[in-house]
Amino acid sequence: MAKTKIQNLGSDDPGTDITVEGNTVEAVTEFRYLGSIQSSSGRCYPDIHRRIGVASSAMHAMQRCWRQQRLSLDTKLRLYQTCVLQIMLYGAETWTLLANDIRRLQSFHLGCQRQILGVRWQDHVKNADIADTTGLPNITDIVDKKRHALFGHVVRLDSSVPAHQALKQIIAMKSSRCSGMN
Repeated sequence: MAKTKIQNLGSDDPGTDITVEGNTVEAVTEFRYLGSIQSSSGRCYPDIHRRIGVASSAMHAMQRCWRQQRLSLDTKLRLYQTCVLQIMLYGAETWTLLANDIRRLQSFHLGCQRQILGVRWQDHVKNADIADTTGLPNITDIVDKKRHALFGHVVRLDSSVPAHQALKQIIAMKSSRCSGMN
């Protein structure tokens, strides 16, 4: 039972440990599940902070690639999108992003692009110029694309699957609210 935890959602109070058949189940405010940090507050900052750290390590591990003169910019950007960006945005389709979260993610994203291009902060190159040079989309566009892909997947699930049923209930609830407003 060492892996089993109990979490009080919507509160920073972890609650109290409980005992089941003589085994104590620890009450926690956050835990890691399938590589993502689940927080009782419902905020995704702990997971974003961790994902940026892991992506930063991947970016650093590929330092020789970024400096390689024989690799084209297109190849470097494909490597970045495949090996760094995917690490950073793992599970992003389920995040509830605040403006500060988006700024933090976008800042890391642009910092990586600067590193790939060999642009230092002393060079005073604008972020818009970096984005124009690489042609990479901003973080909100990437996350939106991931969310739409997840939505499409859930819509196509068999109607007996709980995720599909939950989606149908949400749609019914929202449409009943809209019709009640008229």
